[in-house]
Amino acid sequence: MSLKYKELLSPVKLGNVVLRNRLIATPSNPHFIQATEKWPTEALITHYANKAKAGAAIVTCKGNNPVKTTDPHSLALDIHRGEHQHMFAQVADMVHYYGAKASYLVLPDMNIVKGYDASDGVLSEFVAGDGSKAEYGKAAPKELLLQMVEAYAEEAKLAKSLGFDMCFMHMAYRLMFPGRFLSPLSNKRTDEFGGSVENRARFPLMICEAIKKACGKDFLVEISISGREDDMFEGGLTIQDQIEFAKLAAGKVDILQIRGGSIDPSQPTYLDPREIPQRENAAAIRKGIREAGIENLYIDVVGGCQDLRLCEEILEKGEADFIGGARAFIADPNWGNKAYEGRNEDVVPCLRCNKCHVAGPGNWNTVCSVNPEWGLEHKVERIVQAPTLKKKIAVIGGGPVGMEAAILAAQRGHSVTLYEKEDHLGGLLCAMDGVALKWTVTRFKDYLIRQIGKSAVKVCLKTAATPEMIQAGNFDEVIVAIGSEPLYPPIPGLTGDNVVPATRTVQEEPNMGEHVVVIGGGEIGVEMGIYLARRGHKVELIEMGDTLSPESVPVHFRSIFEKTWEAQEGFHYHLNARCVGVDPDGVRYMDGDGNEHNLPADKVLLAAGMKARQDEAMTFLDGNVRTHMIGDCLKVGCIQTGLRAAYGLVNNI
Repeated sequence: MSLKYKELLSPVKLGNVVLRNRLIATPSNPHFIQATEKWPTEALITHYANKAKAGAAIVTCKGNNPVKTTDPHSLALDIHRGEHQHMFAQVADMVHYYGAKASYLVLPDMNIVKGYDASDGVLSEFVAGDGSKAEYGKAAPKELLLQMVEAYAEEAKLAKSLGFDMCFMHMAYRLMFPGRFLSPLSNKRTDEFGGSVENRARFPLMICEAIKKACGKDFLVEISISGREDDMFEGGLTIQDQIEFAKLAAGKVDILQIRGGSIDPSQPTYLDPREIPQRENAAAIRKGIREAGIENLYIDVVGGCQDLRLCEEILEKGEADFIGGARAFIADPNWGNKAYEGRNEDVVPCLRCNKCHVAGPGNWNTVCSVNPEWGLEHKVERIVQAPTLKKKIAVIGGGPVGMEAAILAAQRGHSVTLYEKEDHLGGLLCAMDGVALKWTVTRFKDYLIRQIGKSAVKVCLKTAATPEMIQAGNFDEVIVAIGSEPLYPPIPGLTGDNVVPATRTVQEEPNMGEHVVVIGGGEIGVEMGIYLARRGHKVELIEMGDTLSPESVPVHFRSIFEKTWEAQEGFHYHLNARCVGVDPDGVRYMDGDGNEHNLPADKVLLAAGMKARQDEAMTFLDGNVRTHMIGDCLKVGCIQTGLRAAYGLVNNI
C-alpha cells in the first residue's frame, strides 16, 4: 500500500544519521505529570515513549527547568546526579525501543550567570537557575560566557553517554540565556558579542560548536529561534536577520526550529484563526538558505501542526523540512501512526485550549480536553481491561459526552444504541457553529460525529428517550448524558422575550438589534460578546466579579484572550456590576459603590452559567436496569471533564 503522506513520512539522512520520517516531537514540559522527583518517573518515561510509539522520528526530552523547584509550575530534573542517570537512560532506551531518536534539551545550571545578562540594564525575560529574573542584569564578561559554553558541552556529552542521539537548545523569544544574545532587543553590547548579526550569533554558535566537538559530528544539534520579532516588537529580529543567522549556523547546527517572537503566541490558541502561524516565517528562512546553496541545515516548523494534509503540503512546497508538534501527540497519541495509515479524518483535533499546560487558575494539574488518557498513560494497561461480557447498552444524549461514551462502548464490543431528541448530533457544541472564535470546538464536534458514523453505534435521531422506552428495550446498562441547560438567576425580568440564552447566540443574532447587553463575564460570555461585536452589534457586558473570564487558563492563553477582548471594537465591559433588573428596553445594574446604572438594550444575552439536568436524568434510574449519569447532567463541567467521565465509566463496563 502506498503512503498517502509521502513527504511527511519519507526518511531523511542528516550526515550519517537516518531519521525514519519528518515528524519531530518537540520539547514539551508536562508540568504535573510527576511530583518533585529530580529524575524521570514511570509517568514521564511513558509520556516520551508514547510519542515514539505514535510514530515520531525524534522525541525531545526536557530535563532541567530554570525556575524554583518549589514553584508548582515546574518540572525540574537533575541529569548530573549519578543516582538519577539510570532513569534518564531509560528515557532514551524506551524512545529507541519504538524506533525514534532521543533528543535531550540541554540547559545547564543557570546559577552560573545569576545576575548577568547579555547586556547592561536591559529588561529581561530571562529566568536564572534559582527562579530570579535578571531584569536589569549586567553584561556577562567573556570568561563567564566561555564557562557557559563548556557547561552546555559537558551536559550534552553526559546526555550522549546515557544514550541520547542529539540535543536541543532553546533560543526563541529571548527567554534563555543564549537567545538573549541573538536578539537586538536584549543585546546592546558593543564588543565581539554584540552589534552585527554575526557578532550576536557568536556566543550561541560557540555553544553549538563546542557540543559538536565534545559529542561528534553525528550527534545532531537542534536549536529553536523566533522566526522574527519585528512584527511584534519594534527593533526586533527580522526575517532577513534570521536568514543571515541560519547561514552562519550551517555546519554547526543540524535543525533550526522556527517559533514565534513571544512565548504565548508560540503556543497558538483557538483565538488565532491561522492553522500554522509560523508557516510563512519558516518558508522564508528555508528559501533564504537554499538560495544561498546551503543544504545541510534543516527547518522545523512548529505551532499548530496537526492537520496531516497541511503538514504534507508544507513539505511538498519546500516550506520546511520537518513538522514539529507537542500538543498534536497529546491530543491524539496515535497521530503519527494515523499518518502512516492515511487517516487524517480520524485525527483527534486539538482544541488549542492550552489546558495541557495548566488546567486553570489555581488548578495545578495538567489535562487534555480531548484525550482522556492524558496523565494516565503509564496506568492504562493496568486500569483498562477488556470486558468479560458483551452487553446491550443505551446511551441517552448525543452531545460530546454521549457520543464519546457510545463510540468507546462500541469499540469494546458492546451493542450500543444512541438516542438523541434533536435531528442532529453534537449537543451544546452545535451552539458554536458559525462562531469563528470557536473553530476548534466545531472541528472536534464534527470529528465525533464522523466517528459515530464509522462505528457500529445505532443512532436514533429525533427520538426523545423515556424511561418506558428504555425499559422496553431490555438493555443491560443505560448511560444518561443529557447535559445541562441555561441557568436563570432570580433577577426581575430575566425571563422576558428580550432575553436570549448564550446557547442561542448564533440563531438569534440576526434579530438582536443594535445594542446588546451580555449578563455574565465568564469565558463564554466574553467569547459571545466578541462574536456579536464582530457582527456589528454594540456590546456592553456586565460581570459581578472583578475579573473577566476568571476561569481562563493562565499559561499561554489568558494574555492572548485579554488582548483579544481589549482590542475588539464595539465590545465594552463593566466589572463589579451586579444585574438588578432587566426591562423591555435595557438592563439595570449596581456598581461596586452601590450606584445604579442603566444600559440600553435591544436584546439581552444571558451567560450566567449552566444548570445540570439532574432531575430529568434521574427519571431513568428506576431500579430496573443499572443506570449511570455522566457529564453535565450530573455536574456541570467542560469537554475535558465529560470525556474523562465517559472514558472511566465505559472502560468499567
